[in-house]
Amino acid sequence: MKIVADANILFSCLLKAGLTRRLWFHPELELIAPAFIVKEFLKYRNELLKKYSGSEEEFEKLLSRILAQMKMVDEEDLRPYLPAAASLSSDAKDWLYLACALRENAQIWSHDKGFKKQIRIIIKGTEELAGEMGLL
Repeated sequence: MKIVADANILFSCLLKAGLTRRLWFHPELELIAPAFIVKEFLKYRNELLKKYSGSEEEFEKLLSRILAQMKMVDEEDLRPYLPAAASLSSDAKDWLYLACALRENAQIWSHDKGFKKQIRIIIKGTEELAGEMGLL
């Protein structure tokens, strides 16, 4: 299953060895994200590192493994899909994720209630996705 993961899902995966991380490495999921997710991470890196329970070296190794699981889509490749994405949401912060899902014909993995206001793209929360993947 192709699924676009938002930044908060990435952060959750990084900070806690739980259901989100088990899903992240599930062999049936093809994780995709707009490349700007890395900028989002860098914006919150220090805050996330403080919340992380291991060393900075462990943090960096885990981050590398997590990012290696994702296909990153450049903003330039998403540009043709931005008008359609903008028609689905008034929140500009959601547009790249929506455009990515449209380009990749994928669902979105998020807990952001804003995504649920549109009906074109299927939005899955962690519990719902875990149930589908047989992890619950």
